Amino acid sequence: MGFSLWSLFKAGLLLTNASMILNRQRFLAKYGLDDVANAGMDPSPLKVQAIGFLQAVKYLKVPVIACNLLTVIFEILEGA
Repeated sequence: MGFSLWSLFKAGLLLTNASMILNRQRFLAKYGLDDVANAGMDPSPLKVQAIGFLQAVKYLKVPVIACNLLTVIFEILEGA
């Protein structure tokens, strides 16, 4: 397996899929990542960025499904 744009795309898609399945109430609330208001008195900028990313990725559901479908079709056609 070589280092290519296709490999980077698949890795990014895999990480996006992983962040989309995190449950807000069961997992993220334990670490204070469910909402900026619940992040504490003075949350760090990195924590605010992580919360913003996890909230924004929820809106990418349809494009990520389409990318998953295209990736699966391409992998089947490629034979890998």
